[in-house]
Amino acid sequence: MSKRKRTILSQTEIDAILFGSTSSEDEISSEDDDWPKLDSGNDSSVITDKAEIDTETEEDADDIDQSHQSIAIEEDGKGADKDRKISWTTAIDNSKIEVKSPNFCSGPVHNLPTGSDPSEYFKLFFTNSMCETVRVNTNKYAEYIQEKKNITHSKWKPVEFVEEIWNFLSVMLIMSIARLPKMSDYWASNPMLGNDMIKRTMTRDRFMEILRYFHLSNREEEKNTQDEGYNIMQKLDPFMKDLKLNFLKHFSPYRELSIDEALIKYKGRLGIVQYMPMKPAKRGIKVWMLCDSRLGYVYNFEPYCGKKDNVPRSEKGLGYDVIRFLCSCLKSTGHHIFFDRFFSSVLLMRDLLNAGQYSTGTIMLNRKYLPENIKEFKLKTAGESKCFQCIETPNLTCTIWKDKKEIALV
Repeated sequence: MSKRKRTILSQTEIDAILFGSTSSEDEISSEDDDWPKLDSGNDSSVITDKAEIDTETEEDADDIDQSHQSIAIEEDGKGADKDRKISWTTAIDNSKIEVKSPNFCSGPVHNLPTGSDPSEYFKLFFTNSMCETVRVNTNKYAEYIQEKKNITHSKWKPVEFVEEIWNFLSVMLIMSIARLPKMSDYWASNPMLGNDMIKRTMTRDRFMEILRYFHLSNREEEKNTQDEGYNIMQKLDPFMKDLKLNFLKHFSPYRELSIDEALIKYKGRLGIVQYMPMKPAKRGIKVWMLCDSRLGYVYNFEPYCGKKDNVPRSEKGLGYDVIRFLCSCLKSTGHHIFFDRFFSSVLLMRDLLNAGQYSTGTIMLNRKYLPENIKEFKLKTAGESKCFQCIETPNLTCTIWKDKKEIALV
């Protein structure tokens, strides 16, 4: 047997070999440019044996099982991940992979009879109590504005009945479907423009008055921008909280779920507006969404407002935090969650599995804790693949597959 050759490298050189940046980091579309970067600067990863790398000749290959690679995870020297290992092998053992059958019922949850009017389904989510809250807050805001601006001669009359708010919302829904150049055109006498249903529902002047003071939140509880704990979404948060609860209440999700971002088109002046050129709307408010893959039902959501939004931040990255936040509402285990490479990481997949949820996602080859030499595999033909299995957690697998270029899945 030939003599082994050893090359002792410094810790900096080891980190550069294992986790050095590649051009694949830049493969994220420009829509991600405004997202907070994944902060993993405090994480450290080391080879579990010693801080050195052995270079073996072909004759020595039988002395070492080179299909096994071991990476220790240490995060700030504390937490459940300290001294835990993620080791990979190319010897796949499917008998060690366990997938439990789901034990939950799925589908809509309500007592409405078959053939119910669409408005009845709408009121499952936008309830009468929510509408009453809007009525009260609208009157409070009108009183506040008139007092602030010293308005003494006003045509405004408080909204006395919740039915008037329902009428106002009905007009807004009709306007969103039948678009006209100007809002006043809906009340035009010209039959080519005027909308008879809107005219019968509410007068133009009354609609404009309610629109001016329409308010979802309690003005007395709102904070100024300089106050501690100020939230840019404070005027929407109470309403969204009720809406989320109703989303959860009236639907039990199927096994397959999907998480991604959506964009609500908006071109006004707002600090949280995002520019995403790959989206149809391109500019608007980004919203993280957990949806049922079968029906497209939105089960949970959260607007993205930067570092001060409602998603708790950790050192594991924004993608990790968003997934764990959205999935915290799941009442049952055994779901299979799909997401893209912005969210994916080995730690996320492992932690979801430990929480009883399965997941699948594409992943960038420069993510931490992947098989050490995964970037060295050069698959030649389309359809060719290479698989790895985690030794400590056999359900955790990684596959690199050749399409036009190598694509990795975890």
